[in-house]
Amino acid sequence: MANDTSTHKLKVGELAKIAGVSASTVSKVINGRPGISDETRRQVEQILKDHGYSRPLVNTKLSPTIELVVEYIEHNGTMELIKYASYWAQQAGLAITVTQTNHGDATEDCFRGIIDRNPQGVIMQQMGGLTTQAKSLLKSRSIPVVIIDPIDTVDSDVMSVSIDNWTAGYQAGKHLLSLGHRRIAVIRGPANLQTSIARYSGFTAALQQAGVDLPESYIEQGDYFPAETSYEAACRLLELTDRPTAIFCCNDLSAVSMYRAAREHKIALPKQLSVMGFDDIFPAGQLMPSLTSVHQPFSEIAQRAVQMIIDSRKGNQGDMHVILPTSVVTRESTVPPQSSAR
Repeated sequence: MANDTSTHKLKVGELAKIAGVSASTVSKVINGRPGISDETRRQVEQILKDHGYSRPLVNTKLSPTIELVVEYIEHNGTMELIKYASYWAQQAGLAITVTQTNHGDATEDCFRGIIDRNPQGVIMQQMGGLTTQAKSLLKSRSIPVVIIDPIDTVDSDVMSVSIDNWTAGYQAGKHLLSLGHRRIAVIRGPANLQTSIARYSGFTAALQQAGVDLPESYIEQGDYFPAETSYEAACRLLELTDRPTAIFCCNDLSAVSMYRAAREHKIALPKQLSVMGFDDIFPAGQLMPSLTSVHQPFSEIAQRAVQMIIDSRKGNQGDMHVILPTSVVTRESTVPPQSSAR
């Protein structure tokens, strides 16, 4: 049971006895110095927490970097975010350090490394709420955190930058409808992501508003990554007897999978099938036909996230949660349906 720290503030020596380590080891944990194992550091941190030791764990040297934390590095918008975050950090005299959590498997170890580096702030790409341990570690150093497109509800003391995913999905549906398509299918993103749910919801709202049915056979579950899931979904759609004339893919990697499936099924794009993506990342503009896509403003997203960290460090806290608009970039992959297919 934790001691009543309101009547007795434990000294470093007393904490060391409880932990079964030396006073110098406890001091290293408190001051964020290296030279102890991760296991020992965790043990001492827990004891500090249990005994209400509120002295901030600070490192006297603040790194001139911003840590960008991603689950994996792929062409799913991550590369764009790294590129623009690096640019805007450089404009502020800082650098970007990238940490990959390998789909969250190494999250705690990654955050311990971040704590040791003591950056100006942390930008997390499309990840769920911080674990209690990770949040405690970051708070112990007063490290500002910005989450890009959070997948669930963000804590009030964590900043975020998002796009208006619902409106983006609505824009996609309206674009395909404006070309005259009525048999429109969709390959959704991950079912557990708030961004994916919002895009799909906006898309279906556009169809409902136009009085266009979306049969269950036209709704496929894809993924942002890996692309194989979306490829299999694309094949099922293309093998339908009443094949759709247009398909909205909830990210560009899924659209690339659709191109592959269409080629294998000998379906000509865009004459026999219009395809629309989401993100507007490489190689959308270089595909044949070039891909119509919902543009994510990655440069502005990165700029806002970097600036929020800088402002937080200066004590000039502005908006905690920023939502940015999107736009449709029309290219060659979406055209009116053939008159016989309407």
